[in-house]
Amino acid sequence: MDESIETTANADDLQEYLIFTVNSIDFGIEIGLVQEIIKLQPISPIPNALNFCKGIINIRGTIVPVVDMRSKLGFPEQEYCERTCIIVVNLETELIGIVVDMVQEVIRVSDQELTDSPDFSRGESKNYTSRIIKLDGSIKQILDVNAVFQVNA
Repeated sequence: MDESIETTANADDLQEYLIFTVNSIDFGIEIGLVQEIIKLQPISPIPNALNFCKGIINIRGTIVPVVDMRSKLGFPEQEYCERTCIIVVNLETELIGIVVDMVQEVIRVSDQELTDSPDFSRGESKNYTSRIIKLDGSIKQILDVNAVFQVNA
């Protein structure tokens, strides 16, 4: 009986992340930030936008800017395929769509499986990963969405 109580307490300590792939690298974001995952749809370009800003989409009457994570993270562009999708992320009061190569799964991890990300940022640039998940011999980088999208910068 005590074991079930301990298991429940441990389950409360777990954190959930949505794992997705960009350029064959596994990344994650806190599941609480994810509004929804949608199929790739036509994106209306915005003139003079930064190269990683692909444009805007209309989601049930809400205009959402779309960022290509390959471009944002400095990887070469690649043609979209049937696995390419848009993760709609809720950042404070704004929705942002992020185009990723594919969504994999939602995982639950404990603090023991998380470690701080090494800081390889240069000068003014920010480190886009905040934590690293070490799970079953693989590494998944947790994105610091505030740094990636310059929230509270």
